Amino acid sequence: MRISTSWSQQLAVDAMLNQQVKLSDAQLKLSSGQKYLKPSENPTAVTGLINLQQNIKENEQYQVNIGMARQRLGLQESSLSNATETLQRIRELAVQGLNDSNNADNRNQIAVEIDELNKHLLSIANTQNANGEYLFSGTKSDVPAYSLGAGGYSFDGEPDSQRSIAIGPDRTVTDGDPGNSVFGELTPGALTAGSIGNVFQAVAQLSLDLKNNQPSSSSLTDLDDALKRFETTRASTGARLHALDNQENINDDYILDNKATASAIGDLDYADAISKFNLQQTSLQAAQQAYIKVQNLSLFNYIN
Repeated sequence: MRISTSWSQQLAVDAMLNQQVKLSDAQLKLSSGQKYLKPSENPTAVTGLINLQQNIKENEQYQVNIGMARQRLGLQESSLSNATETLQRIRELAVQGLNDSNNADNRNQIAVEIDELNKHLLSIANTQNANGEYLFSGTKSDVPAYSLGAGGYSFDGEPDSQRSIAIGPDRTVTDGDPGNSVFGELTPGALTAGSIGNVFQAVAQLSLDLKNNQPSSSSLTDLDDALKRFETTRASTGARLHALDNQENINDDYILDNKATASAIGDLDYADAISKFNLQQTSLQAAQQAYIKVQNLSLFNYIN
């Protein structure tokens, strides 16, 4: 079999180019820190890496969701704490106003303070978070929960609705409570102390009775019922905040485990990679020297 000079030179060029590709791959791996540059290098490992990275992204999104839910629930807790203190002050004033030693003027002055406190309660019910969402409007969070018009109080949010947020693969949490369950259902028609379910209406009726110099001890029942609703909602809010903390720790551990596994599969072993890089560099140099020698081979060099 006869091998032409050009053919032998081409083989040397191909060998040199092949070594250059291998050296370039080794260099890219060193610069990127990745064990595999192409799926074809290890399809099984690369598929596993893709799944792990997807799991990490999903759980990182759960952590973002937890942060959002914590912000809303934390604000709800502080708002209800404020509302509880306000309503307790109203109750103190109600007890004071029920004392028979008060005259009409005294009770009118007490009613004026109660009116201001009721306005404060209404502002708490229309609390907004940093995103401008109304906490107690249910899923209709772009409008204030309550308003006061000529016809009295109205709930303008979405009643009995809560927004559920995924905080884990199989875990959701509601990030707030609708105003009708927190502040009570509005009572239609004429109001009578002792049978009023909504806190704003109950306080307004208390104020009206004081101004008429006819306060009723039954108003205390309405206020106590409202305080119980606040307490129940705060307990539920605290339980959900605790659940967020627990799930956040679970997600953190899961993310760390997946990152560790992904690192073990896909991160470069620098000691081994540097050794291979040096070997490829030596092989390239050998291929280059072989090409130089082959290039100089010709029968014409021996013809005088």
